[in-house]
Amino acid sequence: MSGAMKQADARRARTSAAARMPSAPRVAELFGVLDATLAAFRELADLADQKLAAIRQADTAGLQAVAGAECAVLERVFTLERDRQAILARLAQALPARTADPPRLSQIAAQLPEPLGPRLQAKIAGLRDLAARLQQKNRLAATVARRLHNHIRAVFDELARSGREAVVYGPNGQRTQGEQLSWIDAVG
Repeated sequence: MSGAMKQADARRARTSAAARMPSAPRVAELFGVLDATLAAFRELADLADQKLAAIRQADTAGLQAVAGAECAVLERVFTLERDRQAILARLAQALPARTADPPRLSQIAAQLPEPLGPRLQAKIAGLRDLAARLQQKNRLAATVARRLHNHIRAVFDELARSGREAVVYGPNGQRTQGEQLSWIDAVG
């Protein structure tokens, strides 16, 4: 094969690979979805802090408000995830190395040219870090809620086991005969 033919083949291969590279609008769309996901994760992290504060203060109305806000943000995250998967599928079709499985974000980032690939990898690292912090906060809130629930349950179990008093004392501290009262009645 002559040198001119080799150069022509190399040029066609580069042109073909460049034609298969994802378009800038698709990559920009992916960055938009990732930015929105990052913002939603930050909002969830703030809500996790509010949830812990409401638990500490035994603020049931605050907990209900946080739960409602979390639900709205989680719906947005699920929509963003669906959008992200669709964008990844479209991007994967434009990349030179196709796989049968749905592509992972890191796989696409590894195939993108400079500066998009490293920028996407940095975005992925930020999302992972924030997701790990959010997971830690939610685990803490779950642990606190579980321990509080177990404590309250133990208190009620103890109250239920205490039974009824055999003796009732009058105002002067003397035993009186009469209606038997439970510990709850005496406190109430």
